[in-house]
Amino acid sequence: MAESADPADRARFGVKGPHRRVDESSVDGRPPFDVDASRELGAAALLEQHPAALVAAIGADGIFVPMPASLSLEDHALLPGKSAMDFVVADDWGAIIDAWERARATGAARTSVRLVAAPDKPVVIHYFDLRHRYGVYLGVVVGPQARDALAEGVTVDDAPPRLARAKKSEAAVLLEVDDALAQILGRPAEELIGQRTLELIHPDDQEQAIRAWMAMLAAGDNGPRVRLRHRRGDGSWVWLEVTNQNLLDDPDAGYVAAEMIDVSEEVAVHEALRQREQLFRRLAEAMPSGLVQIDHDRNVVYTNPRVGQIVGDAPATTVDAQLGSVVRDDWPAFDGAITRALAEGGDDDIEVQVQRAGDRGLRRCLARVRALTDDGTVTGAIISIEDVTESALLHAELERRATMDMLTRCLNRATVMSSLEATLAEGGDCYTAVIFLDLDDFKAVNDRHGHAVGDELLITAGERLTRVVRQGDYVGRLGGDEFLVVCPEIESPDEARRIADRITTAVRGEFSFGGSTIELRASVGVACAARRETTTEDLVSRADAAMYAAKRRRRLMPQRLETEITADD
Repeated sequence: MAESADPADRARFGVKGPHRRVDESSVDGRPPFDVDASRELGAAALLEQHPAALVAAIGADGIFVPMPASLSLEDHALLPGKSAMDFVVADDWGAIIDAWERARATGAARTSVRLVAAPDKPVVIHYFDLRHRYGVYLGVVVGPQARDALAEGVTVDDAPPRLARAKKSEAAVLLEVDDALAQILGRPAEELIGQRTLELIHPDDQEQAIRAWMAMLAAGDNGPRVRLRHRRGDGSWVWLEVTNQNLLDDPDAGYVAAEMIDVSEEVAVHEALRQREQLFRRLAEAMPSGLVQIDHDRNVVYTNPRVGQIVGDAPATTVDAQLGSVVRDDWPAFDGAITRALAEGGDDDIEVQVQRAGDRGLRRCLARVRALTDDGTVTGAIISIEDVTESALLHAELERRATMDMLTRCLNRATVMSSLEATLAEGGDCYTAVIFLDLDDFKAVNDRHGHAVGDELLITAGERLTRVVRQGDYVGRLGGDEFLVVCPEIESPDEARRIADRITTAVRGEFSFGGSTIELRASVGVACAARRETTTEDLVSRADAAMYAAKRRRRLMPQRLETEITADD
């Protein structure tokens, strides 16, 4: 990569001779990769391509610093202000912070933002870590008319100073201040001279200031660097990073030399990041779902407390261990969803069963796997785990109530009829039979013994029916004392008759209640036809007619066991 760059670009940043490399050995015959040189060449190529780009040298705290003399960029204008926050709209500050953090972590980053002076003219800010050679980060702004738009905003000359100096007595009284400190604090120099610095410091920071001052006096040299809030003339507070140098015993000095840097913007950036992190954590803690964040190597970065409550596993370092309670049968699909997210950036929603330690039953969970990306590169994934056991049970119960007859636990009328219609719609040349069954003398049982006994009789009939039908057949209660058995696939009308005879025999028998016994009997009618030659209404109507024919014969011959069948041969 570095070897193919234009020599002019290499010269621009002084990239010559051997470089620091990540791996000195070649791979597959290719030369070793030099990440530092790659960033330098990338910056050089960008500036070569965009001669109107604006640039800034940036310190490790994100604040603009003087451009190093060794970094020769005379052809490019300097960015105005103290940081990118000065000319970018506030809504895009988060994008600036994210890009800066990425640059610090990876060495380079970019983001698109809008300018305060021209919100309709988006620009792209690039960050390059060039500290290895120049001791600074390089910021580059490119975009249509960026130079003109920024020229209308803050200028470098108008930017307030960041570095100030002062002289203090042994009692921390200000003896002398420079113009920079007067500007930073918004107070005339005459007002500051003679004041004890402790009077300017925020009450919450005074203990830290005293400790640092005493440590400096005891050491007789430079004191610790501390960040303290100082009151401005308008009552607001500014963060100053203060370093005190003890020159009290120096015959040419006799004072404490203080160097103060305005770090308010850096503190604001870190505070914004801290608040965002706190918001994320508080939201994650309040979520009813478990939340697991993993990196690209499947290591756990973060889990909220709800994860352990749902899956029953203690905090672990890898996602496989953290979610190890997912049952073995469901793990391949779940693992595949995680792998797709990390490899392809795909998102998946998948239901899995979880076996928590100590629990006898299984919990059903909905896992939502979402990839995390940075500039199109997958960096990890978020997995949310929601316990849907109760809702799944409720859904199953609602579905059962919608399809079942709650008294007999057979299918209800609507379900058995729609199931028969679906069976016939499948077509084919096989036979389908329906068996219509009506309990004999059911009204007399209700009238003589009451509806409670009648209900028990219906329940018994439903149980006897469901026990005797073939696998694949289904039983429904049409209403009252009428039942319908559907046999989707039979070989012939004769087989339909044999099934009906078996059902009639199974239903018939004694029914006992409260010390009494009655004989449970039923009239049965059968209709059978090839699927392609009949309809739901026709088949049920013919079975109903056959049942009534059987019932009439039973009244004439009560002891005879018969079924009536109509069939298309």
